[in-house]
Amino acid sequence: MPVYTIIMHCVFPTFSVIAALFPVICGLSIAADNEDLLAGHPRPSYAEVENINAMAATLRASLGKQERYSFSRSWWDWDRLRARYVDGGRKDKGALKILHAVFCALMLDWHAKLEAKGEGELMFIYFVTTAPGSKTERKLSDGATLIRDYHGGGYHGGWGGAARMRIYEELANRGLLTAGQKARFKRIVHQSLSERFLNFKQGSQRADNHSYGNAGGIAMALKLFPDAPQAKEARDWLNRIWASLADFGDWKEWNYYPYGPIFLHGMIDIAEATGRIESESALIKAVARRCLGFVHGGGVRGNPNSGAPTRKDLAGLYADPWSLGYYQVEQPARDGHFWYRLAKAYRDPEYLWAAEQVNLGGRPPGGKVPEDYLNAYRKRFGWFIERGIEPKQPAGGAAIGLLSAQKEKIPERLYLNAGRSPGDPVAAFFLYPEKDAHLDNVSGHLYEYSFGGAKLLHSSGKYNNVYSGDTLRGGGTGEESLDLLLVMHKRHPFPMHPDRKGDERDFMRRGSITPLPGLLIAENNESGDSFARFGFDDYYGEGSRWIRRVVLTAEGALVVADEYVGGKALTEQYRAGPLWHVAVAGEENSPGEGQVKKETGNWFSAPAFDHAWWSKSPSRLLVLFCDDGKSTFGSLPQRHSQDTRPNRLVFASRAIAAGRTERFLSVMLPYEAELPAERVAAGIACKVSDAGLFSARIDGVQVEIKGGKWSVNRPRGKGK
Repeated sequence: MPVYTIIMHCVFPTFSVIAALFPVICGLSIAADNEDLLAGHPRPSYAEVENINAMAATLRASLGKQERYSFSRSWWDWDRLRARYVDGGRKDKGALKILHAVFCALMLDWHAKLEAKGEGELMFIYFVTTAPGSKTERKLSDGATLIRDYHGGGYHGGWGGAARMRIYEELANRGLLTAGQKARFKRIVHQSLSERFLNFKQGSQRADNHSYGNAGGIAMALKLFPDAPQAKEARDWLNRIWASLADFGDWKEWNYYPYGPIFLHGMIDIAEATGRIESESALIKAVARRCLGFVHGGGVRGNPNSGAPTRKDLAGLYADPWSLGYYQVEQPARDGHFWYRLAKAYRDPEYLWAAEQVNLGGRPPGGKVPEDYLNAYRKRFGWFIERGIEPKQPAGGAAIGLLSAQKEKIPERLYLNAGRSPGDPVAAFFLYPEKDAHLDNVSGHLYEYSFGGAKLLHSSGKYNNVYSGDTLRGGGTGEESLDLLLVMHKRHPFPMHPDRKGDERDFMRRGSITPLPGLLIAENNESGDSFARFGFDDYYGEGSRWIRRVVLTAEGALVVADEYVGGKALTEQYRAGPLWHVAVAGEENSPGEGQVKKETGNWFSAPAFDHAWWSKSPSRLLVLFCDDGKSTFGSLPQRHSQDTRPNRLVFASRAIAAGRTERFLSVMLPYEAELPAERVAAGIACKVSDAGLFSARIDGVQVEIKGGKWSVNRPRGKGK
């Protein structure tokens, strides 16, 4: 496979090959094109390569022949190769030669190629804020046309800026670049920072993935080339976007899993380049601690806006843990490398634990792992092993996760768990009511429920329920595509919510609900059970109120009690009920997608969405709605989001009236796949009283919820 098919991402779909140019720039002789020499870069190791000079020359020639390449994401791979080389004690000299070849081909040779065509002054290696245009072409004020991934990378192209600067710094410090080569790169840096390309008062001026993803390269450029054009303007911009983070004590674009690491790496990039890694350690660690709350040892993961399925090719992961990650997301190694860098900066064993969870999937109950896993751990975390730093599991427990924990203390998430050990039951709800560019209308939804290494519930996917005007951006189906309580007008077939289209839309939660922080509870008992409560006012209509109370038992059962009172505007024309998305077998959804099916029974059985690598046997989930004689039950095959597996929505609903309290009780129970679902369902009994007492008996364990009080009672001798 040609190397450009391996490293390219977010570039044009086809590439025309042009002649190899300027081999003398980096002082390498060009070897004949050789597929073996080009395959698999960056490789897990270059220590045993006998023909490393020929490999480096061939790679440089191949890269130099491309018409376009990614100025953004591909450089993250090369930067991890640099980190591996440096943290490995700079022993793999072949890796350094490969980095030299890559830098020469994609920076110095590339500039010389453009220069020969009279376009050398159009090359830019950071980002453009002043030039209008499209994602593929932009026009400078002097009329010149910039082509993305040819002259530079556009706005996302700056994401690779810090990686390029670190690689340059390493090559220069190792004496691999001549005075002429360093002078050429300085010219590239200076023109890239000129007013022609950059206006530091335009573009993002706050803490988000755009500013921080681009800022690392700028900060490194100022460190290495302090006399660069617009140095003052660039430093002022860096100070502004850092102040945005410091003043709020956090950043808000946290929801979509792969975008978090773009910001977080940028935070470390800026801190390292500007001397803030120690002086601003309290702020950095506060952000990191919030992100650490997202991680547990269950071997599966849920996120508010990302499916994050586990990797099944463990052999590939173990062979190259620097290039791959355990979760199948965009740039899967990126999240683990953030935790790696953070753990290294502060020599923190809890951050190291998070890095292992994300990178390799974490260890099973008991801690015993195969030799392949241990070897992969040694490859990836050798720097820590040499210094005697071992992973340490952070404390867990039911908690209210806070955004801006040092300053604003805004409730963001609810965590239900007794700890973060592998196999422990985990559930989490997202609370924050404000939308952002990558997440819409998810407040109050369950985004994670797992037990025993099985992901049991999870409907959130990339751009799920995110709109561009009145059109969904991703593959989500709208208001009914999340695990929450739905309210909608009887004119629409429940739960096929009309969302933003049409003249007779229902009340939107989007941008109108009011959280009730005084209701928030998250606590544990001594038996390993967890309880949480949250609520919102103006939930589907002014004057409406939704309160959800949840118990997660030590056995993994999830009991959800919903209480809803509709406001006057709802009259008697609405229905309400809880929605849960369960997995379906196979990769394709069932026939009848988008068609509501009325069910005669009040319980549903489904396979788990995913399993941890160490899971011994498949698990299933039973979802049971307490039958009050008024509710109807149904299911709906869902059009799934672009990074979640196919799913089926199951629900209960009933007619509601303004001012009348409605109560719903859902019971979820994981069980071994070989057990008959009928037998599992028969072991559950539940009841909701007119006085607001919710009770469920699950295989002899009695759960009761009323107001802010709850209890879990077990038969004598039965325990966790």
